[in-house]
Order: sequence, then structure tokens, then C-alpha cells
Amino acid sequence: MERSSSARVGLVGAGIISGVHVPYIRKAGADVVAIADADLGAANDLADRFDVQRTYADAGSMLAAEELDVVHVLTPPHTHAEVAVSALEAGVHVVVEKPAAVSVEEVNRMVSAADKAGRMLCVDHNRLFDPVMLEARRLVADGVLGDLVGVESYQAGHASERAWLSQLTGGGLGDLLPHPLYLQLAFLGPVDELQAWAFDRRDEKGPRELRVLMKSGDVSGMLTISMNAHPQSNTLRLYGTRMTVDVNLNNMTIIRRVVRNVPKLIGKSLPNLEEAWQLFSQTGRSTVEFLTGKTRFYPGMGNLLSRFYSAVDEGGESPVSVDEARAVVDVTQQIWAAIAKDGDGADR
Repeated sequence: MERSSSARVGLVGAGIISGVHVPYIRKAGADVVAIADADLGAANDLADRFDVQRTYADAGSMLAAEELDVVHVLTPPHTHAEVAVSALEAGVHVVVEKPAAVSVEEVNRMVSAADKAGRMLCVDHNRLFDPVMLEARRLVADGVLGDLVGVESYQAGHASERAWLSQLTGGGLGDLLPHPLYLQLAFLGPVDELQAWAFDRRDEKGPRELRVLMKSGDVSGMLTISMNAHPQSNTLRLYGTRMTVDVNLNNMTIIRRVVRNVPKLIGKSLPNLEEAWQLFSQTGRSTVEFLTGKTRFYPGMGNLLSRFYSAVDEGGESPVSVDEARAVVDVTQQIWAAIAKDGDGADR
């Protein structure tokens, strides 16, 4: 059921991800009234596709001409701070694609502008709001896992071919890193120690394999990104003293593993049967929900934007805090600094 909102929204950036934002903005009840992009052809194509009335060649022109409540910043990461600050200074709430920016200094500028304007700054950490991740976070918060002792995130896939990747530390790996990293940090909290390795230069675009070890108090974290492994994969595993949880963000399944006090012979097969049933039941349910339109692609973005627009209308807090946004950028900088120190060649 779609909400009702009075928010007037402008998009800055008409790339692929913009076509995902528009339906969820509308589902949240808000109205997309303008699109800005240096490529006016792309802006016009997006406007035609979604019946948006006005387009602009830059964010400044749009902000000057339109009475907006919210701007979605969907431009390359190295431009986020400039666009977001200009929108915030114009008194507009901001949603910005991940990562928030390319440096902690830029994030701090954005946060300062949001504080001065009394407006929200929200980063699109959408996978934290996927249904399976909401369930995983609930299990941890409710103590079902016992004490959390370890977090592992794994991602295999390719970064999209985009010219601005040359402006991003780590290239394709730098583009893929924010998603598994914010999933890690949501459970780890502040990182005390960190080691990182990037390797396998098969071309001039940068390394293709990344391994990161992190420690936060008594909890360890391991993050792996591979641009060589197949098939595409995106998983998170949470280790607790009572339960282990496997989250598959591609298939939208969550598997709970517990120790059963049963005879040894039964204990050999029972876990497989339990996992098979969990996979079967969840796959059936998610298939029905997708076919009936109840679930769409990028469901986490829908949940995040629904919460964001509720906060806009009701004066609540951003679903992703500025501290969470800053932490992702901070740890990202630590990762590339550790790699550079070891001479593994993650230079721009």
C-alpha cells in the first residue's frame, strides 16, 4: 500500500540507478518533479520514461527554479559532496547514493551543512533494509544468536563499466566495497584493528581481489570481494554462541543453524533437512511475492525510502545515521591506506 506524502523531489543524475529510485519514491507517496543531469539527453529519456515534467543541465539550475523538499544525489561518488552540500544549503533534505563521499572530510562537510540547515542527510545503504537483513538484525538485537563472535561478508561480481571509476580509489573494487562493508559495520561497530590486501592486476584498471580482516572488541570480521569468481554471489554469515545465520542477498534467503540435542546418527542428517526446508519454504514464498508484485528488485531501497519519507513528513530521524555513513567512508580510507602501505598497488 502506497503512502501519502507532500514531498516534492528532484533527482541529480540520470544513470541506471535513477530508474530504481523513481518507483520507490512514488511508492513512498512523494512526487518526482524534476531531473538534472549534465547529459540532457539522459535526463530527458528518464523524464519521458517516468513522465517527469522538467529537466535541467545541472543541480544549481534545478535548485534555483524548483521548490523542492528532497534531492536524490545519484551522481558519481567524487561529486557527492559538492551536490549534496549545495542542496542542503538550499534547505532541502538529501538522499545520496553509496558511498556518502570519497573522504571523511567531505562527509563532515555534508554533515555540517545538514546540521546548519536543519535537514536530513541519508545515504542509500539499501541492503541493510532488505527483508532478510532486517530479520538478521532482529535476531542479533533480540539475543537469539547469543553473543556475536564473528561476521563474514562475501561478494563476487563485476563493477559496471563507468568512466568515473578511474576517479575512485580501487577502481571497480572501490565501487563494490561499500555494500559488504556497511553490512559488516552494522554488526561489528567501531573497528579497532584492520588488515587488508588487494591483488591480481589482470589489467590496468586496478586489482580484482580484496581481502579485509577487522576486529571490534571480541568480534572479528572478514570481508572478501572477488571480481574473478563465478557465479555472482552476495552473502553474509553471522556467528553467534547459540546460532549461526547465513544470509543470501541474491536469493533473499536466511538460514539458521543451531545445535540439536539428538542422537548422533540423526544429528548427521537433521541439519540438512532443516536447511532444505528453510530454503524450500522461503524460495516458494519469495517467488509468489515477486510474481504478484508484492516484492520488487532492490526491496531494501523501498524499505529505506519508505522510512526516509516518513521521517520527512513526520519530523523523524534518518534511517541511516550520519555516523554510519561516516564510518563506512572512514574504514574504506583505512583499507586503502593499509594496502598502499604494504605496496599492493591500490593506487588510483
